[in-house]
Amino acid sequence: MKLNVVYQEEVTDNGYFVTSAKITPSQMTKDLQNRISFTIEGKELQITRIEKEQNQIIYYFKLTKELLALSFDPAKFINQVALPQIMLHVNGMQPEIEVAFQPDPFLADFKQKIIQTDTIQLSYSIYASGTNRKKRPLVLFLHGSGERGFNNGMPLLANDVPKTLHDYAKTKEDAVILVPQATWAPTLNGWFRKDFRKALFILLKQTESEYNIDTKRIYLTGLSNGASTTWYMGVHHADIFAALVPCSGYVYDDGKKGYGDQGKGRYMLASPEEGKTLAQLPIWAFHAEDDPTVGVLGTKKAEEAIHKAGGKQLKVTIYPKNTVKPNPHASWARAFNTPELLPWLFKQHK
Repeated sequence: MKLNVVYQEEVTDNGYFVTSAKITPSQMTKDLQNRISFTIEGKELQITRIEKEQNQIIYYFKLTKELLALSFDPAKFINQVALPQIMLHVNGMQPEIEVAFQPDPFLADFKQKIIQTDTIQLSYSIYASGTNRKKRPLVLFLHGSGERGFNNGMPLLANDVPKTLHDYAKTKEDAVILVPQATWAPTLNGWFRKDFRKALFILLKQTESEYNIDTKRIYLTGLSNGASTTWYMGVHHADIFAALVPCSGYVYDDGKKGYGDQGKGRYMLASPEEGKTLAQLPIWAFHAEDDPTVGVLGTKKAEEAIHKAGGKQLKVTIYPKNTVKPNPHASWARAFNTPELLPWLFKQHK
């Protein structure tokens, strides 16, 4: 007997996993379904449900760390693709087995492109629903430090924010989703690098023209390092953005004093002047109370500065301790499951 097995990769709230196995046997026997099991390094995977589709059997896995399709390099502080080696077993048989992996289907909708400025190359992914015949809003998404790299699509894989934006644009609101990628560097700087921030505006201008963007509906969201840069952009370029959604960040600025160690609850304080500028913008900020990577005071102090400046357009969601799991830094996992968030975002206009 020959078995063709296709393992399905999927971007989820908590990262990039192999979520299921679709098996096509050369011949279907009555007891085949119950004789199949899967292991990784000798550990048997748990099956949550089994479905049959004509001559195929689909096994859905309970998602555990062994099924993660990314590995984290703590030395470089980046993620990289590392597909799990899943072994299929058939009790009492040794069939011929052919294996394939199927990427998450939404990835095929994004185009991969690169622009060059006078100093750097900037790779990016872009998805557009609708047509250029009418003006559309643009969402600019800034990844965190772990997704740095060059033209490897990592910002689409490490969390499901781009996927959530893609699905909303595909089904509910014609829009353009722009996902640039900062390259890796020896320090944890990501979007804090001036040449990459400069490149973002070159890319924005190019995208505005090519995709007929409604410049009164350009939205900015970011995670962690990208969230801090989202606050930065709001302070320095409030005229460009119609709304901000920072998740687990602080109001960054070049040369500003930081509190706490890098990657261990670090944050910066929002100045009164920054609060005045940010008070002009609709902002919905998210953070977890027990975030161990970026201190929640970064968001709380921004809220305080904006309120002191008379801001009335700020929304802040702070998740209580032990409610953002398994990683309390990943407030975005809950934020982008908030049903009201994207309708609120797309209603904002300059």
